[in-house]
Amino acid sequence: MRLSELIRISFRALAANKRRSFLTMIGIVIGIASVVTILSLGNGIKAETVKNLQADTQGQQTAEITFNPTSSSETDAGFKESDITLAKQTAPDKIKKVVIKHDKERLQVNGQLANADTMMSVTLVNKAKPNIQLNAGHGFSQESLQTDGEDALISKKLAKKVFHGNTAALNSSLELGTKNYNIIGVFSPPKTAYSALDVDVLVPEKAYRAGQLSQEGRKLAITYKTGSDVSKLTNNVVRQLKKSGSERRSGQYEYFDYGELLKGIGNVISALTLFVSAIAGISLLIAGVGVMNMMYISASERSQEIGIRMAVGATPAEIMKQFLLESVMLTLTGGVVGLIVGALTAWIIAMFLPFKPVVTLGSVIGTFAISSIVGIVFGLLPAKSAANKNLIDILKS
Repeated sequence: MRLSELIRISFRALAANKRRSFLTMIGIVIGIASVVTILSLGNGIKAETVKNLQADTQGQQTAEITFNPTSSSETDAGFKESDITLAKQTAPDKIKKVVIKHDKERLQVNGQLANADTMMSVTLVNKAKPNIQLNAGHGFSQESLQTDGEDALISKKLAKKVFHGNTAALNSSLELGTKNYNIIGVFSPPKTAYSALDVDVLVPEKAYRAGQLSQEGRKLAITYKTGSDVSKLTNNVVRQLKKSGSERRSGQYEYFDYGELLKGIGNVISALTLFVSAIAGISLLIAGVGVMNMMYISASERSQEIGIRMAVGATPAEIMKQFLLESVMLTLTGGVVGLIVGALTAWIIAMFLPFKPVVTLGSVIGTFAISSIVGIVFGLLPAKSAANKNLIDILKS
C-alpha cells in the first residue's frame, strides 16, 4: 500500500476519535512545551551572559597581560617599551596595537616623607574635588590637575603618624619617584569612598606620571585584528615575555583568559538547562504511556476493520505500518503544537526578564525527533498487537 494511502487512512482513524486523540495529544503538547520553554530561556540567559561579559563592545578583540612582582620592594617594576616591541613581534600581522595601561586606583609606592622612607598607598586623581573631607589646608585647583604641578594631599592618619598633627604636615615635602610634592592639605576619607582602601596620599595623575623615570605600568593591553584567536596569540606573548621580558626576573607575567571563562560559563548554563529540561521531559514518558494506552484501545476496537483488511489481502506488515503511522502522526502533531506553545510561553515570560528567549534550530529539529521517537517507541507494541491478530478469531467474533 502506498504511503499516501496509509497517511489518509491513519488521519481518518484519528479524526474518528477526535476527543480521545485530543486528550492524548495534550500530554505530548505539555511535555514538548515545557522542554522548549526551558531551552529557549536557558539559551537566552546564555546569550545575554556571554554578551555582557564581552570585553570590547565595538567588536575589537582585546586582551590584557598583567605583571605581578614577586617582592613588595619592586614597586616600580612593570612593562617597558621593549616589552611592547617584543609583543608586536610575536604576531605582527595579527596585532593592531599594544599599549601600557597604568593603574589609576591604588599604587603601593616607596616614598620619602619627613626625611624617612615610607611605604604609602597612593591614589591618582583627575578631579579638583575628590570624595574626601578636608581637615586642614585646601584641595587641588583645576590648574594643578592640568599641569605637572607639585601639590599633594595626605591622610589624617599619615599626618598624625609622621607629623603628630594636621597643621604641622602642611607645606612639608613629599617625594614620590623623582618628583617632590608640596603637601597642601590633610584629608579624611568618608566611609563610602577611600576609607575601605586605606589611602595615604592623593596626587594628580598627570603630575605623578611626569615624575616617573619611565612609562611603566602593570598591564599590557593588546588589540588584535578581527577574527584572531585571542587566547592562542596572547598565550604566545606571555611565553615570550617569560623568556625575554624586561622584568622576567622580578615577577610573573599572567593572562586571564576571558574566552575560556565565557566558554566555561556557557557550558555550565547549557548543562543546567539540559538538566532542567530532562526533568521536564519526564512528562513525555507519561504522555507516551497515554499514547500506548490509546493505541491498544484503538487496536482492540478496530478488530473488525483489521479483519476486513486482512481478508482483502493486507499483510501484517501493512497493518503494523498503519498503526505505527497513526501513533507517530499523533505525537508529531502534539510536538508541533507544543513547540509553538513553548516558544510563545518563553516570550511571555521573557517580557518580565532582562533578556530575550532564543529558539534554536536544534530545538526545532529536536522537537520533531523526540516526538517521532515517542510515537515509534510507545506505538510499536500496540502496532505489533494489531498486526498479529488472527483472522479466524476475528471472523468468529
